[in-house]
Amino acid sequence: MPVRGSAFERFYEHRVAPALLSESGCVFARLIKSTEDETDFISFTLWESPEAAMEYEESGRYKSLVSENHPFQEDSTEWKIQLTPENTLEYLPVQEEPEVKAMPVVAGSSESDMPDKIDCHTYVRILNAKVNSEQFDELSNLYNNELVPALLEIPGCRAAYLIGMKERSEGLSVTIWDSQESAKKYEASGKFAELLGRAAPYLSTMYQWKMTLDPSKRERTHVSDDVSVRGYEVIAGKSVDKSKSD
Repeated sequence: MPVRGSAFERFYEHRVAPALLSESGCVFARLIKSTEDETDFISFTLWESPEAAMEYEESGRYKSLVSENHPFQEDSTEWKIQLTPENTLEYLPVQEEPEVKAMPVVAGSSESDMPDKIDCHTYVRILNAKVNSEQFDELSNLYNNELVPALLEIPGCRAAYLIGMKERSEGLSVTIWDSQESAKKYEASGKFAELLGRAAPYLSTMYQWKMTLDPSKRERTHVSDDVSVRGYEVIAGKSVDKSKSD
């Protein structure tokens, strides 16, 4: 979602996060900002159940909160043409709405620890991959049994989560790091290429085909259109106060 910087960060901290945490079932809300594109932000929320998240999204409260965000969004490069009441042509920029992705945590570190692992100024590394839906369960098992233990042995890695849905043939590996430097050392060490290689048999057939054509691509961070990696810094947000709920 392309937005304007510091004013939006304050808006999220003082308006969006408190509003989200007032919703039944919302455990935490974090604003993460791309380290490559200063206008690219993600509101990263954790919910107790899919039903709680869906109820909020469909309630009208979500749309109301999004409408408050419009002043901070960048104008879209897409334009539409319409007739005014006076039958003259008018050109208006199209307001881009935030994309919503709601998927469960299916493998990885304990979900209950997530609010403690993702605090301000930690680094979030998101690997987005197209997954072979028929082998989604096998990928989840691999992630739990092999990839998470290997990741947690790497200095600076706090947690790792596999988020996805078999029906969408999509998976997100979300790893939490003490710093961007720690994540970059992990990539440069060759360990990332090794772990991605273990997961490759469960990813899309197109990705597997490309790998067989050029095995050297395993050494790259951005392997193909089927696998992409982006980094984000946590800059704002809040969690439910556990002391008040105990």
